[in-house]
Amino acid sequence: MGETTADATDSAQRATRFSDVCGTVDEIKRLVAEEPVAVAAQPQAVGALVEEALAMLRRMEPRLDQYERFRAQVIDLAAALQELGDAPALDAGEAGARLRALVEQGRVLSAEERAAVGTEAEAIRGVAVAREQRLYRFKELALALGRAYREIQGDRSWVLDETEAETEVAGQPPWALWLPPSPHRERLLRYLRAGRAHLRLAEAGQPPMLEFEDGGLMPLPAVRWSEEVRNFYAADRPPHARGLLYREEA
Repeated sequence: MGETTADATDSAQRATRFSDVCGTVDEIKRLVAEEPVAVAAQPQAVGALVEEALAMLRRMEPRLDQYERFRAQVIDLAAALQELGDAPALDAGEAGARLRALVEQGRVLSAEERAAVGTEAEAIRGVAVAREQRLYRFKELALALGRAYREIQGDRSWVLDETEAETEVAGQPPWALWLPPSPHRERLLRYLRAGRAHLRLAEAGQPPMLEFEDGGLMPLPAVRWSEEVRNFYAADRPPHARGLLYREEA
């Protein structure tokens, strides 16, 4: 006969003497071997231990089902990652060299040359777009894996690194001293929290570098935000307000 609802309820609520089945089985075997008279007089004591062991087994089943669903999720995500394959051989170096050769001639460019500048610039953008899309897809799958992990973890306090778990960090992290002024600071912190940028910590006394997921890299104190172009920039190289006019539709 299968497990009844009452059995399941009893299994969920039954307190046990030991923390696991192994300890329970050990005690069953010990009682039978060392106290056979007592067992014969009160067999229900061993029977209760058997029920405790079975209750523990039943309590493990739902968790195993959760792990099996987690396994299926991970397998699907691994297959999606495999489908991405190796990165295509896209290089903007040659287009960059041609573009520099055009604009560094020290004269007014002809209409044909200006058109060539646009072509080479778009070739560089094309490589960037391809890489950005690949980065976003990797991030999407990584986030899905993170969600699957958090779901299987639930409210359990899992510790991946016990040394780190025992270390308490008080106050702000040291790199906070290098943050730019407001309002750039707040925008930058949102990017860090969202995982759209991360810090490369430097040696003592040197500012950290901020690396954006799209490839940009700036000293943390020099990072600025422009509402006009809706982008970050280095403080010593502010963008032109008309930059967005040259953003072609994707």
